[in-house]
Amino acid sequence: MHAQVTSSAPNAASLSRMRLIATSLLVAMTGLYAVAVTQAGPSWAYVRAFAEAAMVGGLADWFAVTAIFRRPLGLPIPHTAVIPRNKARIADAIGEFVAVNFLSSSVVAARLENQDLAASFAQQLADRAAARRIADGLIDAAPSVLNLLDDEAVAEFLRRQIADLSKDVRFSAALGRGLAVLTDQGRHQPLLDAAIVEGWRALGEHEAAIRAQVSARTNWLLRLIAIDERAGDVLIRAIEDTLKSIADDPNHPVRLHVTEVLKRFSDDLQNAPELRARVAHVAADMLAHPAVASYFAGLGQSLKAALRDSATAPTSALRSAFADAIARLGAGLLHDEAVRRALNVHLRALLTEAAQRHGGDVGRLISETIRGWDAATVVVKLEQNVGRDLQYIRINGTLIGGLVGLAIHQATLLLA
Repeated sequence: MHAQVTSSAPNAASLSRMRLIATSLLVAMTGLYAVAVTQAGPSWAYVRAFAEAAMVGGLADWFAVTAIFRRPLGLPIPHTAVIPRNKARIADAIGEFVAVNFLSSSVVAARLENQDLAASFAQQLADRAAARRIADGLIDAAPSVLNLLDDEAVAEFLRRQIADLSKDVRFSAALGRGLAVLTDQGRHQPLLDAAIVEGWRALGEHEAAIRAQVSARTNWLLRLIAIDERAGDVLIRAIEDTLKSIADDPNHPVRLHVTEVLKRFSDDLQNAPELRARVAHVAADMLAHPAVASYFAGLGQSLKAALRDSATAPTSALRSAFADAIARLGAGLLHDEAVRRALNVHLRALLTEAAQRHGGDVGRLISETIRGWDAATVVVKLEQNVGRDLQYIRINGTLIGGLVGLAIHQATLLLA
């Protein structure tokens, strides 16, 4: 079964119009010749010579143009219907032409040599409207992709990935290095300050509960002389003073002790096999618990629901954030010439290699596609695209033939 090629209505109409003009001109020359042969006189001899040669030129070009696409008048004349008879050879020639002249590695490399592909790519990304279109296109495709993912499969995948990560010794070492970076040059102190502030806030919120606990643990005689209230005051002021001294003194023993504990724990995570094994064992036990499996199932469903909601909402924050990220990436590339140069080297090498690997495949694809087309449809398609210009050849042949006929007639008179 042959593949069909769709035709273009505007091209078909234009071809019909030009064909009618060329044919009408040939018919007009025939009529002019018929009139001229019935008339006498030198002037009509010129007219007859012009019309006769125009008819010959018009008919010859009509035959040539028609023979390219079909048999003239349906007659089995040799070397006519060129395209239908040579469709396979034409298909191979077109495929080879494209592969050799457009997709060979040398041609692609030469074409890309002075092209700043990264800059063009970055300009597209940096354009806010283009970035939004890219983001919208990717996010609009998300629901279809999400529907392919089974909830249980997603949950199991997440659990398995985290389980594999926890068993890797590099995970514990990475945690240790992270703690080392945190404690280096006191970067953990702001976190400790935040903890002190949070402790102060919690002390204020639970002061009444603390006093109640002190009172409950004081016997009735001491409560009678209000010792419990003073004990509560002393306890709360002691906690406040301790928190204040820790907050004000960067070298407070508590701060130094916390730093030492973190550094020791960081070192053990990186170098102590026993601790790394315990971390992996604890993680494995946690991941094996049914509650954790349920959590990952809920997490997978929540992620899918959130992505689906964001994908279906045309004004979602995710779309704007994604578009902003794409635009920032493009702007960053535009301002970083070194990265663009490196990216250009990789892109040129990638495209050149792709041309070397698949240029021949593209040529064969073109050849096989054309071979699969129906011959009659190929003729119609080609004729609609180039036939209009070929009709100008018929018109020119008719007029130029007439002028040549005049020249021959005049030369004949001069020689006579």
